[in-house]
Amino acid sequence: MFGLTLHDVATAPHPIGIECERCIRRVVVTASALKAQPGDRCTLQEAGLVCSRCGSRVFGVTRFLSQAELRSFVRAR
Repeated sequence: MFGLTLHDVATAPHPIGIECERCIRRVVVTASALKAQPGDRCTLQEAGLVCSRCGSRVFGVTRFLSQAELRSFVRAR
């Protein structure tokens, strides 16, 4: 998702899903893990998000609208 900011993550009702485009690793990340604060307009790319498996900076982001979507994302690993 292009342009997702730390503010967006901090104010979202659910964590976000991140999938590395290179190694396909999928993780669910909370606002606190990203140190996201309301009002912080830094994008995830600008914040330096990096895959812990392969080091890639290219990733897809999923915003969950419900707990069911979050569970489905985790099960699809």
